[in-house]
Amino acid sequence: MNKKKETETKKQHFVPRTYLKNFGFKKNDDFYVNVFPKNKSIDNLFESNITNICAENHLYTLTGDYESRQLLENIYSNIFEVEYPSLYEILTNDNIFEVSPENKKSIISAIITMFYRTKKWLNEINNFNDKSLSKVYQICKQFNVDYYTDPNGNKISIKGKSIEELKQTKKNETRIPFVLTQLKTALRLIEIKQKDNLNVFKIEGKNEFITSDNPVFASNINKVQTIPFDIDNAYYLPISNKYLLSIFPNEDLLKNNRIIRMVMSDDQVKKMNKRQLLNCDKFIIGSKNEIIETIK
Repeated sequence: MNKKKETETKKQHFVPRTYLKNFGFKKNDDFYVNVFPKNKSIDNLFESNITNICAENHLYTLTGDYESRQLLENIYSNIFEVEYPSLYEILTNDNIFEVSPENKKSIISAIITMFYRTKKWLNEINNFNDKSLSKVYQICKQFNVDYYTDPNGNKISIKGKSIEELKQTKKNETRIPFVLTQLKTALRLIEIKQKDNLNVFKIEGKNEFITSDNPVFASNINKVQTIPFDIDNAYYLPISNKYLLSIFPNEDLLKNNRIIRMVMSDDQVKKMNKRQLLNCDKFIIGSKNEIIETIK
């Protein structure tokens, strides 16, 4: 039996478990979190083992042999899961005010890859494709046409096919190119953002940060509307219920590897938690009290 096949990752977490556990609580040897589905009533809040959320079977699995199929999953694991616990210790140590260039690159890699790897971007492109296909399908049926022409000039037959079959085929065709594009874009942005500041915000009161299935959000104070992939953006990621990390554009290279530490006010915490609610794909994660306060 080929042992490598036995180690192929089936359930792939687009928000890593090593990250999620810092918003949860321990039961025996497992970590659990409170989860609230977006746009539902508070009665729908539930507890979940961190292994069972923010995951999808074979989300990043590529084609080919074992090494090829695992390539993307292994890259994400090396960038985030392997180094994150030690980086987390640095970021939450209030006495550390400077990091090595290597650690800074790892920290920026963690927040940028988290921004690009989540399921939300794939869901949005799938929703766009679904709507477009539905319109095309209706027109074809209306005029009794058995095919349509895609943007590349290829004729796509709809004869004997349901709209759901066409949608699934489109999702299968676009998944791998899209997730590879996400990674390539992230790697490029990681290099560009090496000059940015590292800001760590701390809560000293009773309030807590919440997170979500799309935990990194972008902001640009110099533009009316933030474009998610603008190199001038600041990116924010709560790393626990008491700490939030941001990478912020900076031109002062003399302070390039410093960690700027600040205390966040209660009002600022509430605004950050509201951003998580607005930014999430399907659900938010955190303490029951903070979830209830956020959805009011």
